[in-house]
Amino acid sequence: MTTTAVRPRDTYHVGNLAPRLLSAAREMLEEVGPTKLSQRAVAERVGVSSAAAYHHYANRAELIGHLAAQGFGELAQALAQRDMRVTGIHKLRESSLIYFRFARSNPALYQLMFGPEFTTGEMIPELLAAREQAFGELKSTIAEVLQFDIQTPEVRRAARAAWSYIHGLTSLVIHGVLQIPPGVTEERFVDGALQGFGHLFQT
Repeated sequence: MTTTAVRPRDTYHVGNLAPRLLSAAREMLEEVGPTKLSQRAVAERVGVSSAAAYHHYANRAELIGHLAAQGFGELAQALAQRDMRVTGIHKLRESSLIYFRFARSNPALYQLMFGPEFTTGEMIPELLAAREQAFGELKSTIAEVLQFDIQTPEVRRAARAAWSYIHGLTSLVIHGVLQIPPGVTEERFVDGALQGFGHLFQT
């Protein structure tokens, strides 16, 4: 009795295909970068037809939207793990370091999260919610630093400023515009930038 070899595309289960596609997309993202990530290639890596992939993600925009949402969700979780025993401005320092390290550990994913694909305002609800969750964690930190209610305009403005600072610093490093000097730790590098702001506001 002969047996027929089972092809990879015959072995998937509909219920777990979506997370498998997302996992494969993330692997490919680190290999080829966001601009070369295609849904067809992701389907081929998983071993399914393009039609099967499109059943779960209608197009590439939806696939990378879910991938970016995953990134913001992980960033929010990382920020939520900050040491609650830290007080004052050191809370912002710790959150900045968490953010900085997350981005440097996931450079391709981080660039996708803030990529041009999502600047038109046409984002899937999951991405909007995850991004707001990450911003919410930063607002929570700022509220603790200022000792204001998180819903106040002061907290939101300060959180935007804090996000602009750490996002800008992180992006400059990831793109190679700024270099961390040899022998300088991430802590000292981020501290130096924060101290620079202090010098500005003291003038």
